Amino acid sequence: MDWDDEVDVVCCGTGLGILAVALAAAEDGADVLVARAAVPADVPPSQDDATPALFAGVDDPQTRDYFDSLTSDAAAADPVAAGADLETRIVSEPRPLKAGGRIAPFYGSRLREWTGHCLASPYGVLYTRLTERGTTAMKTRSGEDIEVRVVGAVEPRDGASAASAVNDWLLEQLDGRVEIADDCSLQRIVFEEEQIAGVVIDTPQGSRAVRARIGLAFSTSAQPSAGSSAAEPGRALQFGLVGYNASRFGCVELLAPEPAASGGTSAYCRSNRVQDDVRETGRSHARRGRKVHRYPPFG
Repeated sequence: MDWDDEVDVVCCGTGLGILAVALAAAEDGADVLVARAAVPADVPPSQDDATPALFAGVDDPQTRDYFDSLTSDAAAADPVAAGADLETRIVSEPRPLKAGGRIAPFYGSRLREWTGHCLASPYGVLYTRLTERGTTAMKTRSGEDIEVRVVGAVEPRDGASAASAVNDWLLEQLDGRVEIADDCSLQRIVFEEEQIAGVVIDTPQGSRAVRARIGLAFSTSAQPSAGSSAAEPGRALQFGLVGYNASRFGCVELLAPEPAASGGTSAYCRSNRVQDDVRETGRSHARRGRKVHRYPPFG
């Protein structure tokens, strides 16, 4: 394969999910390319398909097989998620792992539900790696184990939705730190010896083959961020990538602290809409020179 470029991480698609992954990777010193798809601003989020196909316009057989293998058993998600604003996750403070501590159980049905949710959400992401995303183990209010990569915090302007505030903040943080190529589309994933090696993207200047030393991240929805409800002005919103340690899917969510017994709060900031069931975090983090996972993947 003749490569045009080589970076650590390639993020493909649209929405703030891949921007969050790109910033998290850049914070860890990775060289990142964001290949953003063009999405008409006046097209409303589709609510016709509860489990939309990943990059439905891609017809390369090997790429199509890879995406379909990851989503074939996804549970149907509430189609309303396609038009929802960022959800709020109530989480505990990070707790250090104890030697010989219990490993969180694996629940296949829960991961299928999570996959369906991420596919329907405009804030979802798919990682080609299962490990080394720089996440922290936390618990939800109901006691379930999740993985969280805290990305940042914003204070929405008057009248701005949480999603638009997060999107604008991410673009500001990424300016000058990563390459953002607009009006791109995914042509295919490149595999070498059954391992993901990179991507070929279509750009306004023609095809561009980019090798990824660490891995790839893809948006799970072709829709842009859909939030429209104004967030409370003057209140900081902390957000991050949330997921399960056995899933390749993650989602950007707002993070709120679990209320302390005394009624106080932790270092985490509060937000608006509360999501209490288990969801997963991810992040396309890894270190230079490490191999990506084999194809086909598990999880």
